[in-house]
Amino acid sequence: MSPGVSELVQCARALVGGELRSDFGFAIRDGKIAESGDFRAIRDRASDLPPRSFPANRLIVPGFINGHSHAYQILLRGWADDWTFARWRSDALYKVVPHLTPDDVYWTFVAAFSEMLSAGITTVAEFFYLNGAGNAHAEAAIRAAADAGIRLVFARTWMDSEDAPPAFRESIEVAADRTRALMQMYPEANVCVAPHSLHAASQAMIAAAAEFAREFDCAMHVHVAEAAYEGEKTLERFGATPIVLLDRLHALDERTVAIHAIHITEEEKVLIGRRGARVIHNPTTNEYLGDGICDVIGLQELGITMGLGTDADVKPSLIDEMRAASLLQKIRRTDGSALGAVAAFAMGTVQGAKALGFAAGDFSAGAAADYVVLDASKIDPWSPPLNALVYRGEDAWVRATFVSGRRVFTGEPSPLARQAWEATAAIAKRVLA
Repeated sequence: MSPGVSELVQCARALVGGELRSDFGFAIRDGKIAESGDFRAIRDRASDLPPRSFPANRLIVPGFINGHSHAYQILLRGWADDWTFARWRSDALYKVVPHLTPDDVYWTFVAAFSEMLSAGITTVAEFFYLNGAGNAHAEAAIRAAADAGIRLVFARTWMDSEDAPPAFRESIEVAADRTRALMQMYPEANVCVAPHSLHAASQAMIAAAAEFAREFDCAMHVHVAEAAYEGEKTLERFGATPIVLLDRLHALDERTVAIHAIHITEEEKVLIGRRGARVIHNPTTNEYLGDGICDVIGLQELGITMGLGTDADVKPSLIDEMRAASLLQKIRRTDGSALGAVAAFAMGTVQGAKALGFAAGDFSAGAAADYVVLDASKIDPWSPPLNALVYRGEDAWVRATFVSGRRVFTGEPSPLARQAWEATAAIAKRVLA
């Protein structure tokens, strides 16, 4: 990713801490927010910076944080809908992804990441498991993020289950060596370890991954309790439910980022909070695959930090995820006041960044200068802008996206994005033949 820019930004209207602010400004120095507040109060101290100004028909918001993605799954969209999870995994996921070349990965990921940027997503945690043949595929994904301009957290997956395709499997030693190599080669990719799940990684591998995270002071992402069958299997085989089993393996602590956490007991929720782990909620994919509804409110009441992810990338939109997160909780609680727009927006911005271990998703000093320009003319004049965004917003409202202060989406697809979509269409035609 290119070095961040330095400039002084003036916003006639901005969402700051979930509240509408007028004549707001922030100074960017080398891609980070140096200070923010009333524009007139900071402009003299930042008079050395080149200016950028947004009028009242634009609403400036923090960049959206995508806490969990599998970008290659855009190739499954449309033709693999309305299936059971078991069939979707065997006849779609396992049919397509193992056959992708590194070049396929590059173009598919540029296409997916460009789509995310056009939806105001500035950071993505990519959970990448096509590692059985070495790091070539992973390096292609990392290059794709750099070329597209999105901020990347590369959750490098470990899998050793014989039920997984050979293209996904490695031994513990090989996975660790390859992960270390990626960390050294691509420090800007924020590489972390990601044992796939309790059913696709052995207990020894999960324990080793947790130890790796402690040794290298990185996060450990893991799918957990996405579907009811996982808890049934772990209880039958190991005498413990999923979160309890992670804890027994010393794999539940402040580095743990638990993906999904739907089918868990009240005791397990308390255990997640006690250990300081974080949770990424993927409401649209959970709806799409019929997984269930995460108890977001119950987890947040325990002080657990939660973010949002697009997971299967049926439509990689954090605006849609914020809306789905709120509406699902209202249904789950049969309470229209449950998980309001302010909380949902925080999950898609500052709380999502915190869940990934980043200072981002808001305009506070020291945060990454990642922000989104929305077409405010689409908002009813009597509607609070944040409510309008969460409950009625569309990705088409995004007019520009900035990462580290650099404009990476300009309101229309870049030449690289257009080339990527053409290449991805050809890839899909070949692998689906």
